[in-house]
Amino acid sequence: MRKASNKVSCNVVIDSKVNRNGMSKIYFRILQGKVKHDISTGIFWPKQFFDKQKQVLNSRHEGDSDVLPYNLLISEYKTIAHRLQLKGFLNKTSTSIADLIEEFEYIGKNVDFLNFMETEMQFLYEKQILEYHSYRTHKSCLNTLKKFWTRPTLPFELITVDFIAQFDSWAKKVHKVKPNTVAGYHKDIRKYLNRAKKKEYIVVNPYEYFPVAFVPGDRSALTQDELIVLYQLWKKNSLLPEVQETLRRVLFSCVTGLRISDSSQIKGEMIENNILTFIPHKGRHKGRILKIPLPQIACSLIEGHDEEEIFKPFSDQYINENLKVIAGVAGIKKRLTYHCARDTFGTIFVEMGGDVKILQELMGHRDIRTTMIYLKMADKRKELLMNNFDRFMIA
Repeated sequence: MRKASNKVSCNVVIDSKVNRNGMSKIYFRILQGKVKHDISTGIFWPKQFFDKQKQVLNSRHEGDSDVLPYNLLISEYKTIAHRLQLKGFLNKTSTSIADLIEEFEYIGKNVDFLNFMETEMQFLYEKQILEYHSYRTHKSCLNTLKKFWTRPTLPFELITVDFIAQFDSWAKKVHKVKPNTVAGYHKDIRKYLNRAKKKEYIVVNPYEYFPVAFVPGDRSALTQDELIVLYQLWKKNSLLPEVQETLRRVLFSCVTGLRISDSSQIKGEMIENNILTFIPHKGRHKGRILKIPLPQIACSLIEGHDEEEIFKPFSDQYINENLKVIAGVAGIKKRLTYHCARDTFGTIFVEMGGDVKILQELMGHRDIRTTMIYLKMADKRKELLMNNFDRFMIA
């Protein structure tokens, strides 16, 4: 009997099936004897524009911008297969399908940034290096990047300074995202490119040549009267459950100064004798511990909510959408966002005679200059506060 061949062959093939858009899936096929294994490249292409002999994609039209990145990805599959087979030849060992499959488990994240970012993100979250709030933020960034790119894969080679600049312009002008949100996207993408650089998937992080800066925002804090209106609205318990829950969480931050990321991690076990002890989200890598004495109003907001998580894990976007509803019901004209809660705490604390140094400790600021912002905000509201005397003097 003739011995079956153990030789492994690799080819790029296109599926015989055609989807509703007239596209077929591109596979990287590994053959060893009668054993066949297909690995999806994530690429879809019209059959008439696939060169079976050369195993490459042809342009569908003049200036087809998808051809280069997709052919680069296909080339990477071939290169990895050839490298592994050459290694086997030099070591005088045979290469099996299993060897190639194991090697190709990593190709997606090695050559495709989208897959790499998602894989790394999941790893960091599962290892509890990345908190849930940051995980959701990074996920949102990745989804936005996918909307911009629109293709299933993004080879590392295509992420250049020009690419970043185009993404920046698209996010601001087409996607209509605010500058600081876009800066946040850049910060997250830069983080994962740095991880790719450490793993030697890339040599240079293009963000080394693309400065990212947050611009000072138009900060807005609730007045003392507006805060009272919101508290009375919460006590009525007349809102939809999700909106009511959002209002409870925001009010808690208004009287404690917690960031939205910190409020999402608060658990009943962190509170003892009306003192909240936790490590703030932004200072987690430093291991700083904050102790915040809870006023009675804060205690009333979390009474009966001593489960694992005191507040439901709503997304930032969902919370801010609910705040639009709350502002409308309460008759508050200013743009109400969750960060208003932290600004409200800092400003009212100063208005009530609070010491700036103590405020710095309560809010977890490393630099007193950050805390001084609230002194300036409170100073701007002096005229409004002085007008309160009219309540007593004018009938």
